Amino acid sequence: MKTAVIGGANVDILGRSIRALRREDSNPAHLSVNCGGVARNIAENLRRLGVEVEFAGAIGDDGFGTFLSEGLAGTGIGSRLIRRPGIGTGLYLALFEPSGKLFVAVNDMEAVESVGPADVEDLGDFFAAADLVIADANLRPDTLEALARAAGEKPLMADAVSAAKAGRLAGILPRLRILKANRAEAEVLAGWKAGTAAGERLERLCAALLETGLGELYITLGGEGCCCASAGVYRTFPALPAAMVNVNGAGDAFAAGVACSYCLGAAGVPEHAGMAEHAVFGLACAAVTLESDGAVSGVLTREGAAARIKNQNW
Repeated sequence: MKTAVIGGANVDILGRSIRALRREDSNPAHLSVNCGGVARNIAENLRRLGVEVEFAGAIGDDGFGTFLSEGLAGTGIGSRLIRRPGIGTGLYLALFEPSGKLFVAVNDMEAVESVGPADVEDLGDFFAAADLVIADANLRPDTLEALARAAGEKPLMADAVSAAKAGRLAGILPRLRILKANRAEAEVLAGWKAGTAAGERLERLCAALLETGLGELYITLGGEGCCCASAGVYRTFPALPAAMVNVNGAGDAFAAGVACSYCLGAAGVPEHAGMAEHAVFGLACAAVTLESDGAVSGVLTREGAAARIKNQNW
């Protein structure tokens, strides 16, 4: 199966402090510059997992755009990049505590914000060749609605990206086969808070979103693991063990794992396990990524992710 992924592509500038962070001061840190963006990360993870994938997104006509373009070419991902003269390529600046926990992040996503319905129409053949279409909520609401139309009857998956942007998906929830969100993003879409505890309130949150017509829902819960739900189904799974380096990109890897399992099945997971298969494989991909310095692990493979769940009683 072939996937078409569209959405955010940006350059990640990441700093991991060597000591406890001090506000209003210069903090010694290890710095890195990598290709990033939720949709772009999902696409690269899918490629590493053996899924045929093509990516579409917007970049600026600058050095950062060239960096992203060359990075995509190096991964073997087919790309349909839209260059925007006079607009800067997306940038994501994040600072992490020594433990790898995110301290603060800022982003400038002007390029992806420029993608509109006309661009979606120009990508007709991009969607026509795909078996699964994946988008992220970095895209504008009108662009997402145009995308839902362009995808036709093909299964559509979306990543909610952040609590600030999750609401952009509200208009296409009935069209989604798969939604991946974290707890805060799911609460925005449902319009009420489930709180930090799992259990009945979390299950009610899932039920509220499924009432929109959404097909399958996967909610990541950080160190608690994840839950998944569809009509008549609700299950939770614990996080898999990982020696955390940083959290950046773990959610993107989870989304890619779900999509890979949907497309190819999850190596190492009993066949015909349904949503459980997708959720557990997503957790395995997230665990591998948590142990990486970057947002995408250079050692992620379908077989490696399968090894993470081989002895799990799930």
